[in-house]
Amino acid sequence: MEHGNDNLLPGPWVDPTRTDPAPWRSADGILKFFEFPVRIPEMSHRAFHLYWQKHHSPNVMNVTGFAQFMRKYNTGHVYPSRVPAVPARYRQDTPFEGAAEVWVNRWQEIGVWLGHPLYTALIQPDEPRFIAQDGRNAILVTREELILETAQDMNENGKTKVYLLVTRRAGMDRMHFHERVSSHASSIVGNAALQRHLCKMVISHRLPDPSPIEGLPATDIDAVIELWFDGLTNLAAFFAEPAYAHDVVTQEDTFVDQARLRAVVAKMRVVHDEFSFQPSVTQPLPFSWQE
Repeated sequence: MEHGNDNLLPGPWVDPTRTDPAPWRSADGILKFFEFPVRIPEMSHRAFHLYWQKHHSPNVMNVTGFAQFMRKYNTGHVYPSRVPAVPARYRQDTPFEGAAEVWVNRWQEIGVWLGHPLYTALIQPDEPRFIAQDGRNAILVTREELILETAQDMNENGKTKVYLLVTRRAGMDRMHFHERVSSHASSIVGNAALQRHLCKMVISHRLPDPSPIEGLPATDIDAVIELWFDGLTNLAAFFAEPAYAHDVVTQEDTFVDQARLRAVVAKMRVVHDEFSFQPSVTQPLPFSWQE
């Protein structure tokens, strides 16, 4: 019997609960693929996000041969204007309109996923219709370290996430940097005054260079610190805590390049999730940036 090209089939599903205590040390295990997109100038902010939510994301999931590699797919949609409660040290003047996050079983599958004929035929041609193709989009592949999750199978839809885009200080060893990011995050959730405002915290550590995945554009983002909140009220209370200014910022300055600290503040949407029982929203519900 003819079975077609087995190279286009995904590998065995991987248990996401089996985590690595130091995920920055290797490229083995579940990976998270990030794209921070920039919209084309012909589109308004609202038109971009309507297209992304109502056309592109459902189209991606409906292309089964391509989507079968995607264990989870989240989109984060940037707030239309700067969120004043986020400290000015985290510049919000990036061109990014949010973040697309895709989890795959292992790094060997990323090349097969992005090299799938259906990506070339159906997905890739749609991207220039709303995403700029001028090299300003940031793409990176990471391994995720879960620091805090206040509820199993938490419904992530509608949550507010702050993506802190972090670059390590010049001359700092990569291993030392990722160890510092990890211990820094643990110290944040170890502070009861800070933790009470968070519903989740994750560190996404970029794969070591040279990347095993060919063709990725260069990026200066070494890690993404992901702070999850129920909404803007919790976000404001978190950054207003005295411990943040007194302790967190002081520690942060020992391992980050302050000149390249950036923040993308977004409303979250779960398009697809095989890792939990939370609802997915392939056909999106009404979406608002209001609290």
